[in-house]
Amino acid sequence: MAGLLEAGAFFVPLVLFLVVIVNYMNSHGFEEFLRKYVFSIIVFVPLLITWGDLEFPFWLSSAHLLSSVLSLYDDNEEQSYDEDFKEKSQFFHGIINRPHQMVLFSFTGVILLGTFLLLLPVSSIDGKGMTFSDALFMATSATCVTGLSTLSIATKFSLFGQMVILFLIQIGGLSIMTLYSLSAILLGKSMGLKDRITMQGLLDVSSLEDLFIIIVDIVKYTFLIELWGGIVLTIGFTFEGFEFGQALYYGFFHAISAFCNAGFSLFETSLESYATKPLINGTIVILVFLGGLGFIVMKEIQEVVRSGKSIVRLGLHTKVVVTTTVLLTITGFLFIFFGEFLNALDHFTLFEKFQVALFQSVTLRTAGFNTIPLTNLNNYTLYAMTLFMFIGGSPGSTAGGIKSTTLAILVQSIKSTLKSEKDVIVFGRKIPGQLVVRATALTFISILFTSFFILVMMKLEPEQEFLPLFFEVISAGGTVGLSLGITPQLTLMGKFAISALMLVGRIGPLTLMLAIGQKSMGSGKIDYPDGRIMIG
Repeated sequence: MAGLLEAGAFFVPLVLFLVVIVNYMNSHGFEEFLRKYVFSIIVFVPLLITWGDLEFPFWLSSAHLLSSVLSLYDDNEEQSYDEDFKEKSQFFHGIINRPHQMVLFSFTGVILLGTFLLLLPVSSIDGKGMTFSDALFMATSATCVTGLSTLSIATKFSLFGQMVILFLIQIGGLSIMTLYSLSAILLGKSMGLKDRITMQGLLDVSSLEDLFIIIVDIVKYTFLIELWGGIVLTIGFTFEGFEFGQALYYGFFHAISAFCNAGFSLFETSLESYATKPLINGTIVILVFLGGLGFIVMKEIQEVVRSGKSIVRLGLHTKVVVTTTVLLTITGFLFIFFGEFLNALDHFTLFEKFQVALFQSVTLRTAGFNTIPLTNLNNYTLYAMTLFMFIGGSPGSTAGGIKSTTLAILVQSIKSTLKSEKDVIVFGRKIPGQLVVRATALTFISILFTSFFILVMMKLEPEQEFLPLFFEVISAGGTVGLSLGITPQLTLMGKFAISALMLVGRIGPLTLMLAIGQKSMGSGKIDYPDGRIMIG
C-alpha cells in the first residue's frame, strides 16, 4: 500500500498536467481556458511545489476530481467543436446527456473521491491507512447510505476518516445532483435544459419554478430535521454520561446517519447499549421514519397541517406512501414482537419489548441500526426481515429497496386481476397502465439482480452459511446495512461484489438497466398489432 501511495504521489501531478494541456487545446482562447479551468491551474501549482509528498497530492486531486464531476453538468454555454472532435467525444457526450447515465456516473465519481480520501493515512487511527478494497467498500457503503462495514468506524477510523464517512453519507442522502442544482441556484446560475429535465424527472415535478422550490425545500428539511435530531441526541448522550463535546459529536453523527437511512454508528455494537433508552432510540426511530417518507410527502403533510385542511386533501402519492409505510411498520412490529417474545426479547420488560420491536421494524426501512443482536433472532424472523428490507422506503427519500409505492401498485394490480377488473384503482384514482408495467418490471429486475448476486456470493464465499449470505445480499441491495456479522469476513472479491450491489441498490436496478441500455432519441415510433398469448 505504501508503494501504491508513493507511485500515486509521483504520477498525480503528471496526470493533472496532461489534463491542463488537453483542456487548453480544446478551449477557444486563453480567456475561455481561464474561465473554465482556472481550478485545475490552482490545484496544479501547489502540487508541483510539493511533488513527492504522500498526503497533499491526494487531498488536492480528490478536490479536483469532485470539481470535474460537477463540471459535467455545466453545459449552459454553447460550444462549437470541429467534426473530428465531435466524433471522438460522441460517446462521452451521450453519457452526460442521458439522465440515468448521469446518475450512475455521479455516484461512481463520489465513491472514487471517498475512496481516495479514505486511503489517506490520516483517515486511520494508526496512521497506516487501509487496503483499497476496504476503502472502496466503506466509501460505497457511505455514499449509497447502506451502513455495512468491513472495518469498525469507532476503532479504525480517525476523526478525519469519520468526517469523510459523514460527508459521503450526507452527499449520498441528498444525492449529488440535488447538491449541484442547489449550488447553481445559490450562485444565481441558470440550469441547463438537460439538468432541468433530469431533476424534474427525478423529483417528479412539471415546472421549473416547482423544481427550484422542491430543491430548496429538500435541503431545508434535511438540515432542519438533522439539527433537531442532533440536539435531542446530544441531550440523550449527555444523560448517558458523555462529556458535552463528545455527546455533541455523537449526537449529530447519528442524527445525520439516521435521517439519511445510512445506519452507521460510532459504537461497536450499533445501538444495542441504548435499546431501552427512549430518548435515544425514539429519536432515531423518528429520524429514520421521516427520512424514509420522502421530501415531497413531508412537504405536503406540512402544508396540510399548517393550513388545517382535511387529510383527504392529501395527494395520491402521499396517501399511498403514508398508508403503505404505516402498514409495513405495524406488520413488522407485530411479527418481531410476537415472533421473538419468548426468544430474543425474553429478558426485556413488556414496555422494553415494545421499544425494541418497534425500533427494529422501523430500521428495516433501510436504516441499518439494531438494538438487539440479530444473530439471536429466529430464522423465520430473519427471513421475514429480508422481505421488509427488499421493499424498503418510499420514492424521493433517502431509503432504498423497490419502494413502498411499487408494492402498493403491485398489490392493487393483483387485487384487480383477481376481481377481473380492467383498471387498477388506488384511493379512487386510476393508475396508468404504463406505471403498472414499470412497477412490475422494477420488481422483476430487482429479483433477478438479487438472485444473481446471491449465486455470486455463494460462489465467492463458500465458507459462509446460506442464511447469512442471503441476508447480506438483501441488505446490500436494499441499502439497509443490517448484517449477521459476516461483513468483516468477506473475501476480496466478496467485498467488490457487495460494493457493486450497494451501488445498484442506491441508484435502482431499473435506472442501471436504462443507463446501460438507453439509446439516443430520434428513432420513430412504430405501432404494432395486438397479439394474444396464453399465460398461467
